[in-house]
Amino acid sequence: PNRSERWRRERPMAAVGMASMAAAESEGLNPFPDPGLCTLPQIVFLTGMYCCVLFQAANLLSDGSELLLLVPRFAPIVGSVVLPILGAVPDGVMVLFSGLGPDAQGQISVGVGALAGSTIMLLTLPWCIAVVAGRVTMKNGAPTYKRPADADPTSWEKLDPKKSLSLFETGIGYGDSIRSSGKMMLGTLLGYFIIQGAALTVDRYEKPPTPDQLKFESSKESPFAFVGLIVCMLEFVYYLKVCWGEAQSDGAIDEQIADANVQAIRGGQLTLRGAMADIRGKRWASLCDKGDLEKVLLDKDSMDEVRRMCRYLAPFFAQYDLNGDNQIDFEEFRMILKDVNEYLPREAQYQLFKAADTDDSGSINFEEFVACLMAFALDPANDAKDQARRGRGRPNKFLDGEAADEGDGEESDDEDEEEDVPEDLANLEPEEQQRRIQIRAFTKMGAGLLLVLIFSDPTVDLLSEMGKRLDISPFYISFVLAPMASNASELVAAYNYASKRTKKSMTTSLSTLEGAAIMNNSFCLGIFLALVYFKNLAWEFSAETISIIFVQVCIGTSVILGNTQKLFHGILILGFYPLALALVYFLENVVGLD
Repeated sequence: PNRSERWRRERPMAAVGMASMAAAESEGLNPFPDPGLCTLPQIVFLTGMYCCVLFQAANLLSDGSELLLLVPRFAPIVGSVVLPILGAVPDGVMVLFSGLGPDAQGQISVGVGALAGSTIMLLTLPWCIAVVAGRVTMKNGAPTYKRPADADPTSWEKLDPKKSLSLFETGIGYGDSIRSSGKMMLGTLLGYFIIQGAALTVDRYEKPPTPDQLKFESSKESPFAFVGLIVCMLEFVYYLKVCWGEAQSDGAIDEQIADANVQAIRGGQLTLRGAMADIRGKRWASLCDKGDLEKVLLDKDSMDEVRRMCRYLAPFFAQYDLNGDNQIDFEEFRMILKDVNEYLPREAQYQLFKAADTDDSGSINFEEFVACLMAFALDPANDAKDQARRGRGRPNKFLDGEAADEGDGEESDDEDEEEDVPEDLANLEPEEQQRRIQIRAFTKMGAGLLLVLIFSDPTVDLLSEMGKRLDISPFYISFVLAPMASNASELVAAYNYASKRTKKSMTTSLSTLEGAAIMNNSFCLGIFLALVYFKNLAWEFSAETISIIFVQVCIGTSVILGNTQKLFHGILILGFYPLALALVYFLENVVGLD
């Protein structure tokens, strides 16, 4: 044994291979190394590797679902239903696998750590990041998102540089939906109260609990676990129903869809006509050709589509309307066409502009701009393949206009440059763009889900073994590591939304975090209670439960009582993350709870 142990220390990678072969021999198809045969450094290495894989899997799920926001017929249900579910899948699967092994009562603490760590981390670290990134100067207790009438427009900024580090003179504001979500978050704690209430009446807090004690506790707690499971299922369905209702109204989901389309157009993944493929499918162009334009515009669904296109086009128009007079000239119009990945000969560009410039002023306003580009996108003659065939040789000549105006002459260096448009989308019809986007989206989501299913179980085994080797409860290890693997993308998303420094973007950022907590309280806790009921497990997590409830009650109450938060509050909320761990330790080791 000593020689074998020395061999493993001196040849760590060979030892991992030996552990993998041993696992394969003992468990058949399991290709993962047995943590019990690995040294501690090998366990740390494998844990880091598996967490990286789960991190990439979570990103694939997120990227794939966000791609579906570019598909009009899927976008509402994706934004309101699919995104919340997929965001909770990595945590839910880790909770599930932690309770399926032969030592379910021991390994389930890894699932508890993942659930508690995910919930508390999402409500503290990204929340603080959002407050820091989105803070503006506060005046009389209110954030100044709009320029005051007496402020100098040339020097005024939302965040005064002189006060940028002030804890009490900078902060954020958010909409009423944050308060509503806060109330729902507190309401979904009911599942915790049901199972914890039963645990408090039957637990004797013996350390360590005997098998007979665990059996007695599980028998008494099982009916309450079943009731809690039903409650969590109802909460889950109700939350999705609320999200779907918001998607049908003019709310945050519409903004999320519009933002995804704008980013895709700017990134070259989508053309303007690709974004309008759903409208083209409704044959608006044929209606207009028959003289039924007034009938089209009076239709509610049609007007909703017009409003949607206004959201898509507004950022491009604002980029060139530098003085804010709601006017752009022909050269700026040409640049916008390039930005939305629509390449036309200069003559065609000029004809479009002249048709929109009804008063011959040499400039067009936003309404004329939207009408012009919608007319262009709905015209069947502007087929993507025909344009690609006409402009495949030198696309820049149509933007610069030299070839259209000059019969002979040398080409400039600029004309030989390639356009920054992906080859697989530049020459496709709008409908084909949509098809390719759907294929990419489902491929990414499928790959992400497969990786989560494959790597969650061995990650649970590693975290459990690491706890044994370090003589630390696996709860603390999974509390820290698991959320970083499965929820890191939320950190970036919270920052990106908040950094826009608008009340609406702050509302979107914080509502996403509250939504993740609601999903953990319903979807993930429901999986947990199902394991407790069907596997006859004892609820030995009083300290962890109290910590989860404490953090959510504090943060939920703070958003319900007001619609602003100062930078001081953001930093205070961040402090709940280490405080939650300290509270669990205190309740377990000082108070004596399990």
